[in-house]
Amino acid sequence: MYEHTRNGIIKAGFDPTVIEAIGQVMASTPTSKDADAHYHSFELEADKLPWPQDHDFGALVLQAASGKVSDTGVREFLLAKALERAQWCATCATSGGEGLARMQHVQALKAELSALKP
Repeated sequence: MYEHTRNGIIKAGFDPTVIEAIGQVMASTPTSKDADAHYHSFELEADKLPWPQDHDFGALVLQAASGKVSDTGVREFLLAKALERAQWCATCATSGGEGLARMQHVQALKAELSALKP
């Protein structure tokens, strides 16, 4: 879904590389507090992008970045922020089918977060 959504954003005339770079910076921080220090700039850039294929690309970036992080606190922070963004995307649905499609990502993120907790 990541590449498909990324390609849709590029096709719509937007550049996703800025939030991808900020996401990588966040993933490389030693603590969740450090990651949080970069989140505002991430959010400002991610909010400029459209939602092709009923996914928030910011949420997808954070989810993908979390998979490359060994620190549980940073990983949990990234997934929690991805979940917030995906939930926001889902609440903006204008039809039932659109909302159901967007909720699939929310459910996947909830499952990933649950798997981190013992």
